[in-house]
Amino acid sequence: MNGRTERPVGQDTFTLRGLGLLGGAVAASGVLLVLLLDGFRAAGAVVTLLAVATLVVARYVAGAGALDSGRRGDVRLLRTRTPGMGEWRRNVRTATGPDGALYYRAVLRPELRRLYAAALAEHHHVSLDQQPRRAADLIGPDLWPWLGSETPRTRPDGGIPVDVLRRLVDRLEHLGSPRTRTPGTHKEEAT
Repeated sequence: MNGRTERPVGQDTFTLRGLGLLGGAVAASGVLLVLLLDGFRAAGAVVTLLAVATLVVARYVAGAGALDSGRRGDVRLLRTRTPGMGEWRRNVRTATGPDGALYYRAVLRPELRRLYAAALAEHHHVSLDQQPRRAADLIGPDLWPWLGSETPRTRPDGGIPVDVLRRLVDRLEHLGSPRTRTPGTHKEEAT
């Protein structure tokens, strides 16, 4: 027993940590080579360039583009497709019907949460799941129970009140509208 563990055949030999160490060794040897050949100024420039490149890659990998749709195209919160109002007439009719509470929890609520998450991220830089208190403040205390992390306590039979659905859609439209800038400053109004 020499204390070393054998890796199963076919397992990847490069881990994220191993790749990081390999990249660091290559970068350090490159900086050392530039230092020996061109001096301290050139080596400092290479170190600065490597640090900026590392920060850009780390920001991209960490998913900072989820709140900055200009960097990755569509907001990653939307998953498979851009949200739309395609089947909303049928969804609202079903949610206000006799089995509406079940339909709301299974279908309509996840769709509304995705739409709210996109509006909050794009226009207010707030994550619905990561910053629930801030999201609740923006959505409003009367509507937050319908969208919060816990499913609202409704009876399994019966419909969702139409006025609640109307207020949810109105608030979504309000949150999704671009914020205006106050004259004389560069701060945006919080809505």
